[in-house]
Amino acid sequence: MGLALNQPQQNRDLHLHLEQVDGLVAAAGVDGAREILDAFHRSTADLLEALGSQLRGAEMDAALATAHAVKGSAANVGAKRLAETAARIEQACRNKDPNSAGGSLKEAHHDFEAFQICFSDHLARD
Repeated sequence: MGLALNQPQQNRDLHLHLEQVDGLVAAAGVDGAREILDAFHRSTADLLEALGSQLRGAEMDAALATAHAVKGSAANVGAKRLAETAARIEQACRNKDPNSAGGSLKEAHHDFEAFQICFSDHLARD
Protein backbone atom coordinates (compact mmCIF):
# COMPACT_ATOMS: atom_id res chain seq x y z
CA MET A 1 0.00 0.00 0.00
CA GLY A 2 1.72 3.19 -1.12
CA LEU A 3 1.31 6.48 0.63
CA ALA A 4 0.66 9.53 -1.48
CA LEU A 5 1.93 12.60 0.26
CA ASN A 6 -0.29 15.11 -1.49
CA GLN A 7 -0.23 17.28 1.61
CA PRO A 8 3.25 16.75 3.06
CA GLN A 9 2.88 19.19 5.96
CA GLN A 10 -0.43 17.70 7.07
CA ASN A 11 0.91 14.14 6.82
CA ARG A 12 4.06 15.10 8.70
CA ASP A 13 2.04 16.69 11.49
CA LEU A 14 -0.19 13.61 11.73
CA HIS A 15 2.63 11.11 11.85
CA LEU A 16 5.61 12.85 13.45
CA HIS A 17 6.07 14.17 16.94
CA LEU A 18 8.53 16.77 15.68
CA GLU A 19 10.06 17.62 19.05
CA GLN A 20 10.92 13.94 19.56
CA VAL A 21 12.31 13.53 16.03
CA ASP A 22 14.33 16.74 16.26
CA GLY A 23 15.63 15.63 19.67
CA LEU A 24 16.90 12.41 18.08
CA VAL A 25 18.60 14.40 15.33
CA ALA A 26 20.14 16.78 17.87
CA ALA A 27 21.44 13.89 19.97
CA ALA A 28 22.57 11.52 17.21
CA GLY A 29 22.94 13.68 14.11
CA VAL A 30 21.18 13.01 10.83
CA ASP A 31 23.20 9.84 10.14
CA GLY A 32 22.56 8.55 13.65
CA ALA A 33 18.84 9.34 13.30
CA ARG A 34 18.79 7.33 10.07
CA GLU A 35 20.42 4.41 11.90
CA ILE A 36 17.80 4.69 14.62
CA LEU A 37 15.09 4.70 11.93
CA ASP A 38 16.59 1.57 10.36
CA ALA A 39 16.64 -0.23 13.71
CA PHE A 40 13.09 0.93 14.44
CA HIS A 41 11.97 -0.30 11.02
CA ARG A 42 13.42 -3.78 11.54
CA SER A 43 12.12 -4.25 15.07
CA THR A 44 8.67 -2.78 14.41
CA ALA A 45 8.17 -4.84 11.25
CA ASP A 46 8.89 -7.95 13.34
CA LEU A 47 6.60 -6.78 16.14
CA LEU A 48 3.71 -6.03 13.78
CA GLU A 49 4.11 -9.44 12.15
CA ALA A 50 4.10 -11.12 15.59
CA LEU A 51 1.10 -9.05 16.63
CA GLY A 52 -0.86 -10.19 13.59
CA SER A 53 -0.06 -13.81 14.34
CA GLN A 54 -1.01 -13.38 18.00
CA LEU A 55 -4.33 -11.77 17.10
CA ARG A 56 -5.15 -14.49 14.56
CA GLY A 57 -4.48 -17.05 17.29
CA ALA A 58 -6.51 -15.05 19.85
CA GLU A 59 -3.42 -14.88 22.09
CA MET A 60 -4.64 -11.70 23.70
CA ASP A 61 -2.14 -11.51 26.57
CA ALA A 62 0.81 -11.89 24.18
CA ALA A 63 -0.80 -9.42 21.76
CA LEU A 64 -1.23 -6.94 24.61
CA ALA A 65 2.48 -7.13 25.43
CA THR A 66 3.46 -6.78 21.77
CA ALA A 67 1.13 -3.82 21.22
CA HIS A 68 2.64 -2.20 24.31
CA ALA A 69 6.15 -2.70 22.86
CA VAL A 70 5.08 -1.13 19.55
CA LYS A 71 3.52 1.81 21.39
CA GLY A 72 6.66 2.42 23.42
CA SER A 73 9.14 2.17 20.59
CA ALA A 74 6.93 4.32 18.35
CA ALA A 75 6.73 7.01 21.04
CA ASN A 76 10.51 6.90 21.50
CA VAL A 77 11.20 7.75 17.85
CA GLY A 78 8.35 10.24 17.45
CA ALA A 79 5.96 8.01 15.46
CA LYS A 80 2.97 9.83 16.92
CA ARG A 81 0.12 8.25 14.97
CA LEU A 82 1.58 4.73 15.21
CA ALA A 83 1.88 5.11 18.99
CA GLU A 84 -1.77 6.20 19.17
CA THR A 85 -2.91 3.28 17.04
CA ALA A 86 -0.83 0.82 19.08
CA ALA A 87 -2.50 2.22 22.22
CA ARG A 88 -5.91 1.42 20.70
CA ILE A 89 -4.73 -2.11 19.89
CA GLU A 90 -3.44 -2.45 23.43
CA GLN A 91 -6.84 -1.39 24.82
CA ALA A 92 -8.69 -3.78 22.51
CA CYS A 93 -6.44 -6.59 23.75
CA ARG A 94 -7.21 -5.65 27.36
CA ASN A 95 -10.90 -5.84 26.42
CA LYS A 96 -10.33 -9.26 24.79
CA ASP A 97 -11.58 -7.90 21.45
CA PRO A 98 -9.45 -9.45 18.68
CA ASN A 99 -11.71 -8.08 15.92
CA SER A 100 -11.23 -4.48 16.98
CA ALA A 101 -7.52 -5.05 17.53
CA GLY A 102 -7.21 -6.65 14.09
CA GLY A 103 -8.93 -3.70 12.44
CA SER A 104 -6.55 -1.31 14.17
CA LEU A 105 -3.60 -3.49 13.14
CA LYS A 106 -4.34 -2.67 9.49
CA GLU A 107 -4.21 1.01 10.41
CA ALA A 108 -0.95 0.43 12.31
CA HIS A 109 0.69 -0.96 9.18
CA HIS A 110 -0.34 2.17 7.27
CA ASP A 111 0.85 4.43 10.10
CA PHE A 112 4.18 2.58 10.16
CA GLU A 113 4.71 3.12 6.44
CA ALA A 114 3.60 6.76 6.61
CA PHE A 115 5.92 7.46 9.55
CA GLN A 116 8.92 6.09 7.68
CA ILE A 117 8.18 8.27 4.66
CA CYS A 118 7.58 11.39 6.77
CA PHE A 119 10.65 10.75 8.95
CA SER A 120 12.91 10.29 5.93
CA ASP A 121 11.44 13.35 4.25
CA HIS A 122 11.97 15.41 7.40
CA LEU A 123 15.61 14.31 7.66
CA ALA A 124 16.19 15.17 4.01
CA ARG A 125 15.17 18.76 4.74
CA ASP A 126 17.80 19.19 7.44
